[in-house]
Amino acid sequence: MTKRIPSLNWLRVFEAAARSGSFARAADSLAMSPPAVSQQIRALEAHLGRPLFERAAAGVKLTEAGRSLLGVVGDALGRMEMAAASLAAPGGPPLVVGVSMAFSVGWLAPRLPGFASAHPDVTLELHSLLGRPETPPRTATLWIAFGPPPPGTDGEVLFGERLQPVAHPRIAGRIRTLDDALAHRLIEVADHRRNWAQILGSEVIPGDAQVTYVDTTLSALALAGAGGGIALARPPASDDLVQRYGLVPCLPGFDVRGIEEYHVLHLSGALLDPQAKAFLSWICGEAAKTRQKHDL
Repeated sequence: MTKRIPSLNWLRVFEAAARSGSFARAADSLAMSPPAVSQQIRALEAHLGRPLFERAAAGVKLTEAGRSLLGVVGDALGRMEMAAASLAAPGGPPLVVGVSMAFSVGWLAPRLPGFASAHPDVTLELHSLLGRPETPPRTATLWIAFGPPPPGTDGEVLFGERLQPVAHPRIAGRIRTLDDALAHRLIEVADHRRNWAQILGSEVIPGDAQVTYVDTTLSALALAGAGGGIALARPPASDDLVQRYGLVPCLPGFDVRGIEEYHVLHLSGALLDPQAKAFLSWICGEAAKTRQKHDL
């Protein structure tokens, strides 16, 4: 006879840890202590008779059994929360979509009025995804993230990116070569510490370079717009932001193709409702136009 899981909270804790890749981050999101999260995961593993995570100093990774369980648990918890939301909202629950911040502000926002006009019956609830890995809220039906899709998800490639040095026109006008760029302060996103090295064609940024680290591409471009140095634009996702902050390319015609892409994702095996299907079809169509325009 199959044993019933004695605590649904074990599953809630497991799902949070699996999505964040860290017991500590799961503890923060659940308002628990890391030891309490670890204890509940161990209890669930003991109950099932098999490990769900591989533990390491840098974090945790799902085992094959853990990946199988996540697909079921994530979908079930999301459905329960959506059902509760539908009871609280007579008009039906919104479509919850998690979105990488730079993508949301720089690419999605200018296009969303078109979706709203074409689908007035769809109520969107957007949540920004921060940090690496970009972890969506449990209630998200779809999410748009940068980088390889995590285990237990399916989705579509939207487009990649290019890396292009940009600055305030006053600074950009003084730069003709990469050596000129190194005479100014470089602005790097902390989670992308090798992007400037990639532009410079080296393994690391030179030790004598002046560097300011920020936490998001949005912050990097805002700082560059204020004259605080040279940032890396990430077209096409950052096109609207570059224009908004009055930035111009430092080295016209110079860019480097990025190695990762944006994906629109959902849990493997999840049944998408008409609202989610409408949004998925729309965003894939808009992304196809962008790929064609930017040759990505």
